[in-house]
Amino acid sequence: MTRSKRPRHVAIFNSRPDFIEALRVALDGEGFTTACAHLADIQSGTLDLLAFVHLHKPELIVYDLPRPYESHWNFLRLLKETDSLKAATWVLTTTDKKALEAAVGASGVVEIIFGEPYGVADVVTAVRKRFPPAQQQG
Repeated sequence: MTRSKRPRHVAIFNSRPDFIEALRVALDGEGFTTACAHLADIQSGTLDLLAFVHLHKPELIVYDLPRPYESHWNFLRLLKETDSLKAATWVLTTTDKKALEAAVGASGVVEIIFGEPYGVADVVTAVRKRFPPAQQQG
């Protein structure tokens, strides 16, 4: 039996540089290939998101939803409808799940969502759950 050598591409979009780096290191250590971007750079257009997606081809995106939830939720909905991102699985993080759900009715709409406190280990576990290791082939 041989294990598939296909890379497992994960993008991390967050507003906290320290969290981005810690999650990148943890996911890289788990055998994933990661690409990271700061949310402000995506939202302002400083980062060419289409070029980023074309270059890194993420199959799973870890996306943080900060306050104000309504505007960030609307931006996320636009991203999810982008042709090059439609097939991606999304793991959403937020510091206040109840406030997010009250603001935008997010229950049942998202793939996975965390409230406060969430940490790197929680997100790694969620990524592994949604994006399991390559299956062995016979």
